[in-house]
Amino acid sequence: MKFRKNSPANSIATVVGKQSKKEVSPSIITRDVNLLGNIVSEGNIDFDGTLNGNIRCSTLTIRSNGYIKGEVVANNVVVYGKVKGLIRAKNVQLCSTCNVEGIVMHETISIEDGAFIDGKCKRTDKVHTSDEDESESSDFVFEDSSSDTKVLENIRLIR
Repeated sequence: MKFRKNSPANSIATVVGKQSKKEVSPSIITRDVNLLGNIVSEGNIDFDGTLNGNIRCSTLTIRSNGYIKGEVVANNVVVYGKVKGLIRAKNVQLCSTCNVEGIVMHETISIEDGAFIDGKCKRTDKVHTSDEDESESSDFVFEDSSSDTKVLENIRLIR
């Protein structure tokens, strides 16, 4: 089968190939890695280490040995491990083995039986996951769907 250079089938196959390649090869941080600072990635991160700092990426999977103390910002977050701080994501999945202490800002959330949450879950219509809408990374503006009120929360982690 031959593809013409500008055929729709050829361009769709190319786009699907690029998307699959990005999803198939995430950045992997293993359990023996301890980080102090911030992690920023445009791709996906599979996290099983320890981080004292903030993390921002497209999709984040925090494995059972993973521990993050700080701010998590992503489009999709799946938590098997421990997070102490803020999770800000469009889609959040809290698995039965997770331990979350802090605030979870989300558009959609799923919580399995057995998940430990000590904090606040806040559903918002628009979760800002990029820096372009914000003046500081620790200031959050979210809209309350029940009214036309905008709420500004300043969250700082103090040890």
